[in-house]
Amino acid sequence: MRSSLALGCALALLGCSQESKRPNVLWVVWDTTRADHLSLYGYERKTTPFLERFAQEARVFEDCQSSSCWTVPSHASMFTGLLPAEHGAMHGAEFLDSKLVTVAEHLRGAGYSTYAWAANPHISRTENFLQGFEVEEHPFDEAVRERAIQIFKRKVPESVSTRELAQRAEDRGTNPWVIKAAGELGREGFARWLDARAQKEQPFLAFFNYMESHRPLIPPREMREKLLTPAEVDATYATEFSWKDTWAYCFGLYEYPPEQLEVLRDIYDSALLELDGLFAGLVAELEARGMVDDTVIIVTADHGENLGDQHLLDHQYALNQALVRVPLVVRYPARFAPGRDRSPVMSMDLFPTLLELAGVPVPELGVRHAQSLLAPKASRVRISDYQRPFPKPLAAVRKEYPQHDVARFESGLMSCTEAGRWKLVQQIGGPAALYDLEDDPGERKDVSGQNPEVAQRLREGLGRLLRSVRPIGAPTEGADRDAEHQRMLEMLGY
Repeated sequence: MRSSLALGCALALLGCSQESKRPNVLWVVWDTTRADHLSLYGYERKTTPFLERFAQEARVFEDCQSSSCWTVPSHASMFTGLLPAEHGAMHGAEFLDSKLVTVAEHLRGAGYSTYAWAANPHISRTENFLQGFEVEEHPFDEAVRERAIQIFKRKVPESVSTRELAQRAEDRGTNPWVIKAAGELGREGFARWLDARAQKEQPFLAFFNYMESHRPLIPPREMREKLLTPAEVDATYATEFSWKDTWAYCFGLYEYPPEQLEVLRDIYDSALLELDGLFAGLVAELEARGMVDDTVIIVTADHGENLGDQHLLDHQYALNQALVRVPLVVRYPARFAPGRDRSPVMSMDLFPTLLELAGVPVPELGVRHAQSLLAPKASRVRISDYQRPFPKPLAAVRKEYPQHDVARFESGLMSCTEAGRWKLVQQIGGPAALYDLEDDPGERKDVSGQNPEVAQRLREGLGRLLRSVRPIGAPTEGADRDAEHQRMLEMLGY
């Protein structure tokens, strides 16, 4: 009896020590990546061959939803665990309130070393998103600018057919076409940082934001050639996709022919293959240092991209599945059994999950819409928020086409998804539409008339949740962008 009791105590202590070991975190966000264009999620093209192999030892969440359709509110939700209506970071208020405590601040306070590499200018100290990160690096930093330009030169042919690409190729200075084309700098920075850490036994959080699948799309030729025919490759270099035509298409003022939209999808898929290779490089750095099994490795996205879906491009003015259904893959064998998981989850669930894994108490803030991925619920109502539409394209079309009706684009949107099937999209101050995602994944047919009780239930649930929301954050007072930062955002379409 004594020996068996001692053995039980020893096993219990061993289990406690294993569970209390704080893992490293490698958190990778593929900016502007829709789940349904990844071969991991059943897409016909092999856009993510490495991720597929990697996912054999990971948990693949098949039904993950973002809190919004664009970068600022979705990153803010992932970093704070709050809904956009709570953290307040959205169009017209793109700064994260400094009084909000991010996951990086929580982990750094618990003894983690923290590193961030971000290609998107929004995800920077300038807009207060990287509070809590000791080291912050970007491909537009002065120290790596020349390397970024060289990478860009390799990806852009000397002779190009489109006016826009030719213009950017001519201006090889600091512009978004350079900064977002240099994802491989992330691996280089990560390797330098890992090797320079003074305390190698200290756990770390390393966060990456890659923009390869965000317009303007510039995948290298070799990625295009792996997925496309020679004629299709040539078409990707010869087809114009200007911002003016993009917004005119969205507002019903211009038509892209179907074959031109297919070219856009070809370029987008090639960019996803490039992202797959960049992620493989980060994992290789961990493997070279024997760190893979001690690290929670995450791949997700902040939002998706419309590629002609619902007569829309880019990722504004909608909350359709092309924008809010995102990939989520988590590898950490100690706590996540490999396999496919159909639980309804959200990318903002990473906030409580990472704190729990690190043994850090999850703060009692907001409506607690974020839930730990360690014990996902089988049924759940999920909210996505686009309260403030992007104003600049609307202002331009009102000025140039004063008689054109853009009223439906001027209202904010909220969506409410239940049980992975029913989805209500509510226009703020206007009508709502109900979609059956099982029968109509493209959200083409409003079925609220055939299912009035479902529509009413979701409207009431959304109303109750919104009444319970209290703003916690606000734009950081006195936060200003310099002219260069503003120029980069504008050239990226913001």
